[in-house]
Amino acid sequence: MNAGLNYLRGAFIAYEPGGYPDNKRVIPFRINPEGLSRQVAVEQGDAGGGTEGAAQPNTADAGTEQASDASSGVTKESFTVQIRLDFADRLEAIQNLPEELGVSPEIAAIEDLLHPVESEADAASDGTEAVRQRQPRSTVLFVWGRKRVLPVRITSITVNESVFNTQLYPVRAEIDVALEVMGEADARDNEAVSSALNFTNGNRRQMAQMFYERTADQGSSILPL
Repeated sequence: MNAGLNYLRGAFIAYEPGGYPDNKRVIPFRINPEGLSRQVAVEQGDAGGGTEGAAQPNTADAGTEQASDASSGVTKESFTVQIRLDFADRLEAIQNLPEELGVSPEIAAIEDLLHPVESEADAASDGTEAVRQRQPRSTVLFVWGRKRVLPVRITSITVNESVFNTQLYPVRAEIDVALEVMGEADARDNEAVSSALNFTNGNRRQMAQMFYERTADQGSSILPL
């Protein structure tokens, strides 16, 4: 890609519980992922209560039931992105980070998205108190262009560090981040999730409709009806 060309950067934006829309942390991608592997699937719906010992449907009924489950199931989307980090390409805006740490701060910021948010009580704890209820995680938005802002749940992170400085901190790394798009159930009590889903789903429908309108006149040459 031309270094002088202005282009949008992908990013993770994290909101602490109850912090939307002001209390956010931004992790921009210095080098955009060169590929993005997505999977969209329909989870089969629950056809019934399903108790043990219940009579099993015959083969024909099972086929109909399975089709019904698929048509009424929830759409789930998941994907994996690879984030590349290189100390030599660090943004000027964060040049004030200690050089001896290499790209460890960037790695730590991405890993931190997997962990529950630390409360003020946790920060002040000396570790001797009784076990407290685990804090919720931040709401993470994956920003990929002007029309795709997806609320995601990070399911796993794989870090491959390949070059190290004299202090054994990595100066180059690739991070594979597995993501699962959050759904309507998550949006009920989370404004960040609801807003992102409405925004992205609206843009998807708009672009699909744009395509349909521009290809409608081709139907007569395709269908033998």
